[in-house]
Amino acid sequence: MKVSQQIVGVNQRLGNTAVPDMQGTTRMIYDTAAITSATATDQVLTFFSGVSSRTYPATNLSSNRFEVGESLAIQGFTWCFFTTATTNLSNALSPQTGVRGGILNFYIGNQRVIKDLEICTYSRFGIGEAISEASEACVFRLETPIVIPPQIEYYATLRLSTSSALNGFTFVLSAFGTGTLLNTKSSF
Repeated sequence: MKVSQQIVGVNQRLGNTAVPDMQGTTRMIYDTAAITSATATDQVLTFFSGVSSRTYPATNLSSNRFEVGESLAIQGFTWCFFTTATTNLSNALSPQTGVRGGILNFYIGNQRVIKDLEICTYSRFGIGEAISEASEACVFRLETPIVIPPQIEYYATLRLSTSSALNGFTFVLSAFGTGTLLNTKSSF
């Protein structure tokens, strides 16, 4: 099944029959979560929840639910971090950061649609893609796209296993894929 067919099918099952007439697009949504604890314990970060209290560049969203006509078939995730000392983005899951691993959960309408996905890059699984050979993997592509329909809240949690304090680190989680935008006239 094509991604566009999956978007239409999920929306039609929810009673939204206008999606085939919406404008198709490629979209990336992202949010940040800062670590404020100075202890070297494991951290659980929540993304996309409460985005209305943050502005760009901390997030590119104003709400954690899409407007009428908007939807997104998530085809993958990216993750990275920056610190208060620099604004350079770096791979979040690498031995240099003190992060030993990460477990991702994703929720749509309080239903968990990704459960305990290990996104650790240098562990026994070694999943993900690297941007270059010199960097750690920081892109994970899904085998089956997950559709976020309009008007339904979504959020993600990332549980980090750390070996050192990460105070001052801000983590960025992005979801990308094919989406739809409200189209009041015709598709281009």
